[in-house]
Amino acid sequence: MKLKEMVTPLICLMLLLYLSGCNSSTKSNKEPFNANATLEQLDTLLGQLQGIDSFDCKNLDEIVTINEDMRRIVENIRSIDEFDRLVEAYQAKEHQITFSFSEDKQIGVFSWHTKMDCLGHIIKNISLYKSNGKVIASSLYGKSLIFNSIGSIQKDNGNVVYLLNGGTTSEEPAIMGYTITNGYLVESTIPVAEKTYVNNLHN
Repeated sequence: MKLKEMVTPLICLMLLLYLSGCNSSTKSNKEPFNANATLEQLDTLLGQLQGIDSFDCKNLDEIVTINEDMRRIVENIRSIDEFDRLVEAYQAKEHQITFSFSEDKQIGVFSWHTKMDCLGHIIKNISLYKSNGKVIASSLYGKSLIFNSIGSIQKDNGNVVYLLNGGTTSEEPAIMGYTITNGYLVESTIPVAEKTYVNNLHN
């Protein structure tokens, strides 16, 4: 009886130590975020994408796979520290991938040509914005624009409107307005004064 009473706690202790070791091993195996490596990955995938013949919907499976890989990389950027390091790394070196961000570093957008024109998806835009202590990823839809810069203006009510400046060879330049509201990225009207600026810019 005494032997049984001693063995049971011993087994429980060994099991607890084993599980703790597994958790530690899992944490240690997770590689720390590397901003330069992330951007190089996106550059490499974009280079592969650009080298694929997409005429008449050729190689569509391969094209879709590469786009999905790029989407996953961008959407896995979830912490503010990762976002800030990404901005710093992008500023330090030229890259093939287009990554625009606001001056206050509250929002950024990755843009690239998907080569999925035959599916109606010409350009992919994925925004990353800060909200409630984390980074949220959100795909942007609408006009097929490569966003190359992000400005901002503050409304009378204190809300900041982020102005995404974009264009392509086939589309007229355009500016899209967005606000970060209650944890969501919401399309917003551009204030009148800023609309005048936009019109002057396009004339």
